[in-house]
Amino acid sequence: MADPDIVEIGRGNAVEAVADLLDRVVHRGAVVNGDVIISLAGIDLVRLDLRLLLLGIEGPPG
Repeated sequence: MADPDIVEIGRGNAVEAVADLLDRVVHRGAVVNGDVIISLAGIDLVRLDLRLLLLGIEGPPG
């Protein structure tokens, strides 16, 4: 039996692989962190702390 945590790329259609990967990410959730620093002459002018939470929610039953 295949491990549900392993996604195999290269089998079948690439679009299906991307759709399957996105489905797994949305189902389990994912957090993406990033920092953007804009500087001029070695002096930091702007710093952005980015956090993205990606998850799926289910609608009300019925």
